Amino acid sequence: MNIIGRYESKVARWPKTFLIVVVAITIFLSFFASQVEMGGGEEGFQPDTEIAEANSMINERYGEEGDRITVMFVAEDNVLSRESLLAQLELEEQIYREEKITSIMKEENDAVSSPGRLIATAAFINKTAGEIPRERMMRSVSTLSIEDMRTILTGGTLEIDGSNFTFTQFESEMITGFYENPVLAEAFPLQDILEFQLSKDYDQEEQSASKSLMTVAIKSDISEEEALQGEKKLQDLSSEISEGEEGLNLRVLGDAIVSEEIDEASGRNIAILMPIAFIFVIVVLSLMYRSITDTFLNLIALIMAIIWVYGIGVLLGLNLGSPMMTTVPVLIIGLGIDYGIHYTSRYREEIREGKGVNVAITKAGATVGFAILLTTVTTVVGFMSNVISNIETIRHFGILCALGIISAFVLMLTFFPASKKLIDRRRKEKGKDIVKEKKSKRKKKNTVGKKFWAKIGEPESFCEGDRDCVNNGLGLGAIAARMPVKVIIVVLMITSAGIYGGIQLEAEYDFRDFLPEDLEVTETTNMLVEDFNFSQETVYILVEGDITQPEVFRELPRVQAEAMRSEYAVDARAPESPYQIAVSMADEGSPNFDPEFNSTYGSFFEDGEITGDISQENVTSIYEYMVNNREEDTVRVLDQENGEFKGMVLRIPVDTENEDKVNEVKEDMESAAEGFENHDLDRVLVTGGPIVSQSIFQSIQEGQLETLLITFVIALLILMALYFYLGSGPLLGAVTILPLVFVISWTFGTMYFFNIPLNPVTVTIAAITVGLGIDYSIHLTQRFREDTQKIEHPECALCVSTSHTGSALFGSAATTVAGFAILSFAIIPPLAQFGQVSAVSITFAFLAAVFVLPTFLLLWYKYKQG
Repeated sequence: MNIIGRYESKVARWPKTFLIVVVAITIFLSFFASQVEMGGGEEGFQPDTEIAEANSMINERYGEEGDRITVMFVAEDNVLSRESLLAQLELEEQIYREEKITSIMKEENDAVSSPGRLIATAAFINKTAGEIPRERMMRSVSTLSIEDMRTILTGGTLEIDGSNFTFTQFESEMITGFYENPVLAEAFPLQDILEFQLSKDYDQEEQSASKSLMTVAIKSDISEEEALQGEKKLQDLSSEISEGEEGLNLRVLGDAIVSEEIDEASGRNIAILMPIAFIFVIVVLSLMYRSITDTFLNLIALIMAIIWVYGIGVLLGLNLGSPMMTTVPVLIIGLGIDYGIHYTSRYREEIREGKGVNVAITKAGATVGFAILLTTVTTVVGFMSNVISNIETIRHFGILCALGIISAFVLMLTFFPASKKLIDRRRKEKGKDIVKEKKSKRKKKNTVGKKFWAKIGEPESFCEGDRDCVNNGLGLGAIAARMPVKVIIVVLMITSAGIYGGIQLEAEYDFRDFLPEDLEVTETTNMLVEDFNFSQETVYILVEGDITQPEVFRELPRVQAEAMRSEYAVDARAPESPYQIAVSMADEGSPNFDPEFNSTYGSFFEDGEITGDISQENVTSIYEYMVNNREEDTVRVLDQENGEFKGMVLRIPVDTENEDKVNEVKEDMESAAEGFENHDLDRVLVTGGPIVSQSIFQSIQEGQLETLLITFVIALLILMALYFYLGSGPLLGAVTILPLVFVISWTFGTMYFFNIPLNPVTVTIAAITVGLGIDYSIHLTQRFREDTQKIEHPECALCVSTSHTGSALFGSAATTVAGFAILSFAIIPPLAQFGQVSAVSITFAFLAAVFVLPTFLLLWYKYKQG
């Protein structure tokens, strides 16, 4: 008797003890499982690479990039009309009145930016240029109030430094004249900024566009709750203006709102999937078992498995809030139900043969229980192979699924038989039948078996028995095994098509994929990405070490200038760096001009270079002055620890256009940063959002191959070692896993032809296919080994094997496929794609086991017999 049989004999002997232990563990873990909260966002998909680590460190220590809320103005006519621009100024005025918004905003003059403010400012410069000195004019710009800007747009008179300036009522056609003013063009790059804040349909001749953007810069050191409250309040204000302005629709987009929508979508995802999954389980088990008791016990075991996996996940500190984790309960249900079906089928078979409850439980454990153990091991290997991924969410997903499979295995071989022992013993004491006798089949339905046996001349008694229409269909695999050449040719032809499609597959990753398609925030995000040249992408040049070295300080303007010369740099957004802050404080025409700084250090900053004999003490004092007087800006570019400056960041705004250009952007920035590498520094590294996203693509592609190879090799070695130990030889292990090679190519080919990409979720499919798909092959191989010991002719044994395992295999595959198919109802697209692909791959694995594997089993048997 094998280890599972011995374990089951103990369960049958002390069922109450085992039940008490299982229930106690479930109660204990339920406390931790109740603490699971949705919320994981995009961070969990960042790979564990130096580039991603540096990017996370910069966001944490220096402040995140893209700390802004975006308000999109959508007009039926023209967002550059006077009415639309005034609506933007009205919203800005209301923003400054709301404490929930101002408390999270940056304290700077240009915290709010919009075409309304920009055009009013341009009109002011256009009118006053040449009338007052440039320095005074630019300082006056920084003091313009919302009411002043209204006057400029609606027409009226403003007093500036004792002089009156009269403005005519604004019309959009006036913008063209602003572009032609050389003084304005030099002082204020209106055209570049407008192209940045207006939709791609912006017509410069007609001066019209359908959409525009207002941005509100917010602090980086605020809590998620504060950010959400501020963004929600801005939504309310925008809604009020939309209702009051006919033909104008305002949409608010911020990180906190997007994160909340993803979290809520994850919650709704579970709320949709779980009821469907449980209804499915009840229906399937009721049809298969025709027993309320057995259906109920399987259902309870699955619920316990879900509680176990989440409880253990919390204890292990896994990230359970990611949208990807919402698939785990459905997977446990779809996979765990297989164990119950196989165990119950074999248990009933033993009872019908006249065995007692204890013996039937032990025998079921020793036979099908051992096969279940093998499938559990290979399935766990499939999921655990994801732990080598350098993406945290994928690692945790693999661990959680593996825990779920182990939990389901333990419960199905403990809770279920212990409960069955107590229930069936009582039924027997009351004189009731434990299992109803199966109705006999009419022989006329068994046509496949009769024709098969007529060909090989074996008595029909070998093939008669419990066989329904499903078994008859599955028997075709045994018949086809007599024509191995034809089977192999057909399989290779299908596999070639799959390989062709699989080669074309490419990795894709976009945070928008995790937003449900029917949400306004999704529509707004897509409009922002697709309809605007607007880009919040930023590449970081990280410098660590003694950054107060004069030589390093002198390199700053040169590195920054070269980085901004990249064709992908966005001129409409200024870079952020220690040098940029210092220059703005020393420039009399800048709103950030600081007379004291200029008188002390201004001589070092001339003509875009660091000039004069600057010492390390000078650099240190400049940095300290910036920290003391421009702290909010300085902490974003300088890292001061224990009074010493240990690092700095240059933030370069870029527009990578698409992922194909990211490598070119990275090369441009690395080339610019070479100026730092000639000095004694600890590290110079280029990172940032676009580069991290590119590393996610690479991790997806590399990880997919690595996990597949690991799963395949480990499963192969386990099966070869096992069958060698059992006396069948290691070759049988290779034969058993061979159909999975075909299945993987078929699956990737299907993904290509149905336009399903490799993403952080579907990338796990190859390893899962091996881990799950091999289950069917193991069950059939195990049964074939048993039957060849009792039946002389291998063809007959093969047909009997498919007949006896047919219903269980079909039921197992049907429930697993349906379990994955339930994920198609997920409102998060990648999860729905994962369910679809998984269902297809398991279907292929089942078909390969019953129609392809028999051919190779028969060839193996004949080879072994010599």
